[in-house]
Amino acid sequence: MAFSLPSIILLPALAWVVVSDLLYRRISNRLVLALLLMWAIYAGWTLMQGNAAMRSSLLTGVLASAGVLVAGYCLFAMRWMGAGDAKLMAVLCLWLGEHTFVFLIVTALAGGVMALALPLLRALERALALSLVRLNVWLSGLVIPTPHALGEEPMQGIPYGLAIACGAIFVLWSNS
Repeated sequence: MAFSLPSIILLPALAWVVVSDLLYRRISNRLVLALLLMWAIYAGWTLMQGNAAMRSSLLTGVLASAGVLVAGYCLFAMRWMGAGDAKLMAVLCLWLGEHTFVFLIVTALAGGVMALALPLLRALERALALSLVRLNVWLSGLVIPTPHALGEEPMQGIPYGLAIACGAIFVLWSNS
């Protein structure tokens, strides 16, 4: 994978999304907002370059993002998707531009695989949570909240941030 500016920005953010969604079922609004602001700066810089193909890709990303945001809001209203997932997907559509359709397809396929492998996913969540607790004990100065995977009630739903990250990473990797 060649490291472009989008991949340098998105890969660490996606890693954080995966960990936070697996452990806490949360996707940070601050992270999504930071990605949106960085995209605005990137888009402005790209538009100043005057490349017509890049301008077209940005427009495709904006239109796809609007569509994904509307669809995501409908799915959130029906309680089929989390708000953070919808916002993250919309912002990633901005970054991925003309590759948005591939992103959405791969994300949906990854979500289907995750649904089929739910018991394995639960074991992964628990192992990650136990590792985090051990790290918290080892570095006694840290105050890390207890992950939901270690709670008394089983976690509900699928951490779709993992599927979203898989879709975005696939697009970044395949287009490098």
